[in-house]
Amino acid sequence: MPTREELHRLVDSLPDGAFQTAHRILSSLQTWPPPPPPTMPPDLESFRENYVQRERERLESLGKGRIGGFIGGRNFDPSRGSGYASGTHWEGDTAVVTTHRHFKGQFFTVIERIHIDEDRRVLIYKHEVTGNNKSDQR
Repeated sequence: MPTREELHRLVDSLPDGAFQTAHRILSSLQTWPPPPPPTMPPDLESFRENYVQRERERLESLGKGRIGGFIGGRNFDPSRGSGYASGTHWEGDTAVVTTHRHFKGQFFTVIERIHIDEDRRVLIYKHEVTGNNKSDQR
């Protein structure tokens, strides 16, 4: 078990650029045991479950052997009350990126479709934003 003297020696040997990070870490340890990490808000958890269910249904509707790939990600910052869940899949030669966003209690979805014309000269980009009973397409 490390002693206070060993910790003092470590702090004394820190490079100047590490002081801010060391201070933040040591300050967070002033309460022991540390509080448990924040849990995902219930509305965001149901948001995630709905997203997973919609993606499952979408993939099933494509039929067997027609899925070219799926990439997804998510992030949530409880201190800001904001986050997203995103996934990318292919519909033929069109990349479809679906992003579900949660921002301070508001939910909206952005669906982007990215395609290159047959001559491979023009990039075609369309998006649709829906949420709060509103929709916009471009």
